[in-house]
Amino acid sequence: MFVDLTFFEVDEGMQHVFEQAFRVIVQQAREAEGCLSSELVRLDEECRYVWVERWTTREAHNSFNQRLFGDILPRLPDLERVARRLAERDAEGYVVY
Repeated sequence: MFVDLTFFEVDEGMQHVFEQAFRVIVQQAREAEGCLSSELVRLDEECRYVWVERWTTREAHNSFNQRLFGDILPRLPDLERVARRLAERDAEGYVVY
């Protein structure tokens, strides 16, 4: 099982806008072939979130990412306006137990 973690920082007061827009991404991922789970988690850190994805394989995840960046994100301009991806905190790996 492949796991991907993507971290975001959201502008103060814009959490609701971010959560509503990101709901579309979470749902699209859940419906994608090979997705085991997709969840947006609000962290205890102020204005920070992590998107936790679990996939059957890395290839299934990569296939979804092509759709995410090519089709889904361009239709959600509010995300770029209110949030930034914290690339230095992103992580990926494989479940060992």
